[in-house]
Amino acid sequence: MTGRPRLVCALLGGLAVLVLGVYVRGWLLIAPQTSLNRTSDFAGSYVAATLWRDGRGADIYNLSVETAELRATGAPADHSDIPFENPPSALLLALPTTLVDGGVAWAFWSWLQLLLVLAAIVLAARVAPWPARAGPLRIAICLAALAGTGTGLLFLEAQWDGFAVLGLAAAYALWRRDRSFAAGLLMALGIGVAKPHLALGLAAFMVGRRDWRAVAGAITGVAAILLASVAVVGVGGVQSYVGALLQPSNSPVREMLGFSGLFGSWLGPGRPADLLTIAGGALALAAALWVGARARRSPWLLEPALFAATALSLLASPHLLGHDLTLLAPPLVALLGWLAVRARSWPDPASAALIGAWIAVSALALLDLAGEQNGGTGFRLVPWALIALGFGTAAAVVHSGPGDAPGARAALREA
Repeated sequence: MTGRPRLVCALLGGLAVLVLGVYVRGWLLIAPQTSLNRTSDFAGSYVAATLWRDGRGADIYNLSVETAELRATGAPADHSDIPFENPPSALLLALPTTLVDGGVAWAFWSWLQLLLVLAAIVLAARVAPWPARAGPLRIAICLAALAGTGTGLLFLEAQWDGFAVLGLAAAYALWRRDRSFAAGLLMALGIGVAKPHLALGLAAFMVGRRDWRAVAGAITGVAAILLASVAVVGVGGVQSYVGALLQPSNSPVREMLGFSGLFGSWLGPGRPADLLTIAGGALALAAALWVGARARRSPWLLEPALFAATALSLLASPHLLGHDLTLLAPPLVALLGWLAVRARSWPDPASAALIGAWIAVSALALLDLAGEQNGGTGFRLVPWALIALGFGTAAAVVHSGPGDAPGARAALREA
């Protein structure tokens, strides 16, 4: 790869490295401040795992007990309402962090999540189709995918999305090898351990493909999580988990980034917003189902179909925040490789538009976050970008003709 494509790759990769440097600098500013690192999203998981370790598993979803324990670890009174809302089996993953101080646990967990996202992106890049001698292109796209705003939020908040992102990347790699049962299993385990609400559209995608082996694998994964949860806290603890999910969210609906945030920020919480959210989610699931059906008839459409299904799955999620946008990173890398193989030269219009859309999503996420911090209740911007990405890519998949198939190109071209 020479000339203009190499320059574009250098600029894209350089910009991504600068953004990642900003994330690391932000982490270094937070790390020594106990009052900040102990109010991260991971704080609730740390406290719940500590309670379970100490034989108080019945209290892991008791908000008053959790709040008291958070204050005891050094969290200020006005930032100690951080409930544990993951399935009980997630405690098994968080348990090792209870051997160290809460601040050290936050540091470990934040770097773990960053490394999991990086591993997922590298895995997707290794198995995706690429043009010949596309090393610089692959590196630049991986860096751009890693530098999304979702990664920065995940890194600073020490959230759980790294497992979900790696589970999706592993599923994609296994689908490429026609190992559907294992694909469904690892997707369910990765997403289900903490973020099962993000997988609704992906489940519809698998059903649309009539990929019953993947569906069986996903059901097996869900059953494994359920059995592990019962083993950890008993049936009563699982019931407490369900009860915790039904409680009002710690994050107001207007802060969400899917359909719930779009309509919640417009109409405020209430029945009209709920009905519109359900209708929008149903439409997104129907589109994911349709995309799956199209991908079944044309297996070479796996990459764009998976990207569309992931974007639609995020839209349909009732609880979508900025760090959850990392789920799009592996399908983004896979789709950009798929597009590069089919392009006469790179960057082609489709690839440039997709990279521009990814940058736009990151920028809009920052604007939405700034609005939250300033107490604003204005319209969400990210949902509109996800609508364009999800439904736009879905429409392109559904209307793809046989002339776009890999066999229609004489050979792989250099990017």
